[in-house]
Amino acid sequence: MRFEECTLSHSTFIGLTLPKSVITKCTAKNVDFRESDLTEADMSYTDFSESLFDRTNLTAADFSFATNYMIDPGLNPIRKAKFTLPEAISLLYCMDIQLIDGD
Repeated sequence: MRFEECTLSHSTFIGLTLPKSVITKCTAKNVDFRESDLTEADMSYTDFSESLFDRTNLTAADFSFATNYMIDPGLNPIRKAKFTLPEAISLLYCMDIQLIDGD
């Protein structure tokens, strides 16, 4: 499956097996990826505002320069996935920790 520079908003991919898929430079607002297999998917440069990731296999997925994703590493396998700072800090928000700004 390949989507480039598309609008995928309000779509659902629940439970689909989509390894090595490409979803790049897209607007993917309010998309449901729960229980999907997105192993080695290219999700770069995409806006994931309000999208759902729950028990989604994101092993080795590429989220470089993606924005607005809310992914709980405790509920979604993300081993060897790629993320870009500062957006990757959002991976810490679901943890019961305090983030202290160094300034």
